[in-house]
Amino acid sequence: MGETVTNTDLYEQLGIVLELAQLEVTASEVHGIVVGAIVNHLKTGQTPDLLKLIEPNYDSTEGRFSNLLTQVQDLYRQTSDGLFDDSENFSLLMPDDDDALGLRTDELASWCKGYVLGLLHNDKFSIDQLPSNGPEIVRDFIDISEAAAGDADEDEEDWALAELQEYVKVGAQLVFEFVYSEKVASAPKTDKIQ
Repeated sequence: MGETVTNTDLYEQLGIVLELAQLEVTASEVHGIVVGAIVNHLKTGQTPDLLKLIEPNYDSTEGRFSNLLTQVQDLYRQTSDGLFDDSENFSLLMPDDDDALGLRTDELASWCKGYVLGLLHNDKFSIDQLPSNGPEIVRDFIDISEAAAGDADEDEEDWALAELQEYVKVGAQLVFEFVYSEKVASAPKTDKIQ
């Protein structure tokens, strides 16, 4: 029987792989890039070059990227499965709740920054072409990407961060579902042969 890998474990593993690849990007930002790229792929049909999004100077001949490539491809598959299955299997890749508030705030901001980068990495569509409330949600993510921990009571800040993190999680799921529903609705109908 295999061990259950938690999101915190995945966050830490990806952080180590990023460090070994000598990259400054965080695990949360990479996960945001992956989630945004999944929605972009669904919307445009264009397969993203994830490593180019993470590191624009990526060179496939450099050995320092080999573990990262495998890890990011696995993360893309797992995240896609979680989004397609149901909301219970999708969560943000974030530090542990016991980590410092400032770190968790920075990582949520990084996740949102990554999401917007992954979503809009090509010129195939703009935020305003997202269906339903998608544009508003993504604009909120842009605002959140600039967030920093405040000076209020730490318990209040912790609660506010948890609420914001839940909003981002649900918002990312909704944007995915809006695009997926639009794709399904625009698919040609076929008659069943009897």
